Amino acid sequence: MQTLQHIPLWVFALLMGLIALGLLQTRTRHIRRRRLLGINIALAVFTLVGVAQQWWPTPWLLWGLASWAATCLLVSWVLGQGSAPLGASYSTDTRRFTVPGSWLPLALFMAIFACKFAVGMITAIAPELLQSLSAAICLSALYGLFSGVLNARAWRLLKLAYTA
Repeated sequence: MQTLQHIPLWVFALLMGLIALGLLQTRTRHIRRRRLLGINIALAVFTLVGVAQQWWPTPWLLWGLASWAATCLLVSWVLGQGSAPLGASYSTDTRRFTVPGSWLPLALFMAIFACKFAVGMITAIAPELLQSLSAAICLSALYGLFSGVLNARAWRLLKLAYTA
């Protein structure tokens, strides 16, 4: 319990913001391309910054960045080959995407938050657990996986605009 008292308030605010953003994703929405890409870019940057911050002072920074990038690109490409979600469409008149509601973004937001929170706790309590090349590669790949899944979803939606 004493450990929880040392968690900054902004962490709880971030959690509430991610929950709110994720709940918005459960409803069908009509959004512009910029908004579709904005969320993905923000969360990709969030995970990439996590990798850079975690491994910056270590000799494993380049390995972590390479692991994140390779996993993100591979997952984005593999999952991006599928079709857009059922009910998704693009209107050339309004230049908006109709995006059906999904619980996937909320689940991914919570997984990213939980992972970053756990890493922060481990860093504070037992940092020696993260002082290895395998930790850098595996943790960075996990962040890349999260980003790749979100990017693939956006890519499948973006393809609707090019086929409309």
